[in-house]
Amino acid sequence: MAMAKNKTQCFTCNKNKITYPCKGCSKEFCLNHLTEHQQILNDELNLITNEFNEFKQTINEQKQNPHNDLLIKQIDQWERNSIGIIQQKAQECRKIVLAYSQTIINDIKNKFNNLSEQIKQIHQENEFNEINLNYLRNQLI
Repeated sequence: MAMAKNKTQCFTCNKNKITYPCKGCSKEFCLNHLTEHQQILNDELNLITNEFNEFKQTINEQKQNPHNDLLIKQIDQWERNSIGIIQQKAQECRKIVLAYSQTIINDIKNKFNNLSEQIKQIHQENEFNEINLNYLRNQLI
């Protein structure tokens, strides 16, 4: 009786041998190449595991020291820049207020001197009524 044909072509060596299917890639391998194929898969799994562990370590480092994060550094720089801009604008506003205040003070001083002269004149003449008093009060306000 003839032996059953149970040999198929190995994907790697292309020889007709007893082969074993890999359900992941749907290819047939002889025993030697199936072992090699499995080792290649193991190596890939190890690479993935190493990448995962490196990523996990990076995440843990970020949790322990969040100030090293690039976004945090950018926010800190933005904060410093913003403070500088605000301080510069505040200084410009102070200069404007001081200049404007001096103008207002000079104007008030002139009005004050004029009002003072009017009050002296009223005292000297000793002639005034409610209308004069209301006028002086309004000018003072």
